[in-house]
Amino acid sequence: MGGCESDVPELTPAEAARGGDVRYNAAMPPRASTEPRPIPAIDLEQPQASAYLTSLGRGAIPPLLFDGPDGTGKELAAIEFARRLQCENDTPCNLDGPKCVSCLHASILEHPGIHLIYPTPTQGSGEDEEGDVTDIAKILEEKRADIFAQPTFTKKTSIRIARARAVIQRANMKPFDARYNVFIFVDAHSMREEAQNALLKLVEEPPPHAAIVFVTSNVEGLLYTVRSRCQRVRFFPLKRAVVERILMNYYGVEAKAAQKATAMAQGSINRARALLDSADMGDRDTALGLLLGLKKNPESWAFSQALIGARGANRESVARVLDQMSVLLRDAMVGNPELLINADVEQEVARIGAAYGRPRIPRAIEMVNDTRGAVFLANANIDGALADLFLKLRRLEA
Repeated sequence: MGGCESDVPELTPAEAARGGDVRYNAAMPPRASTEPRPIPAIDLEQPQASAYLTSLGRGAIPPLLFDGPDGTGKELAAIEFARRLQCENDTPCNLDGPKCVSCLHASILEHPGIHLIYPTPTQGSGEDEEGDVTDIAKILEEKRADIFAQPTFTKKTSIRIARARAVIQRANMKPFDARYNVFIFVDAHSMREEAQNALLKLVEEPPPHAAIVFVTSNVEGLLYTVRSRCQRVRFFPLKRAVVERILMNYYGVEAKAAQKATAMAQGSINRARALLDSADMGDRDTALGLLLGLKKNPESWAFSQALIGARGANRESVARVLDQMSVLLRDAMVGNPELLINADVEQEVARIGAAYGRPRIPRAIEMVNDTRGAVFLANANIDGALADLFLKLRRLEA
């Protein structure tokens, strides 16, 4: 997930706290793979979702809305649900055992009856239903190498009305070499309003051989008329043990590194991956410099850091720094050295606690997390969102 490099020199937290500029690390490039990698057999330990999805059987499937925080396995669960629907056997195959032909194809994202729809870059007024095919193919190629990959584009992305119309047409056709036509809209909150309106009739009355799954971490991004017609399937932050297993078993991460990333991931495999991929100590030092610097420097410094953040990084790298700010603030609120995630900078954490005041730190964490959601999930203007956050943090009285 490439990001542009800043021409601002990287400084230590101490230099930043004295008034220097801090820098957001660019994201690491995507992993390369020449062979499709089957989706992993992972128990996400989402008992409510699993129980409901199992209860549906193979009859008419109501439109489903997989809703929950980023990185909680919703997309993987949707693909696994589709695989089980399509399985050739009465009792669906297990991913970690012998598989029928249908399940083999589904496990490498090549099933003719499972249609994955992703947000793709805008192409202007000349868009057509085939305009996103190349981009979706690139996304699928990356997903086949790493099911948790988060492809990025330089342009703003969305699910367009032309794709919605193509889905409607396909949904009303008999499935080809499959039990169902399953349509999985990943990041459904990025779907344009006109595309959602176009899908409304299909959502109201889906054909018996069609299944529609909306996957979102921002349910308010879907029109009420759409989401009110769906069965909501809630996902919750992953347990630490689940995140650790994914890191160690799927990515081959050493136990110690997996434990550290998991401790800071807040139940999100995406955050855990970002911490591993991105020289997390650099992100942590950037966050530390910001939190200390905002209390020592004038408001003009806060504005300058917002501009640097927007100019020298992409949304993913900004989100990682905000994650680290949240964890540092959490440590400052806890105060107990034995419970610190960032025990190696205990003195700096204590300074953060003194600067912001422990009673007000929960509010500071809320501000940081709200900004992360605005930048990473809602495509908010980066410099504007950061400037607003930095000024609010600076003005937060200890």
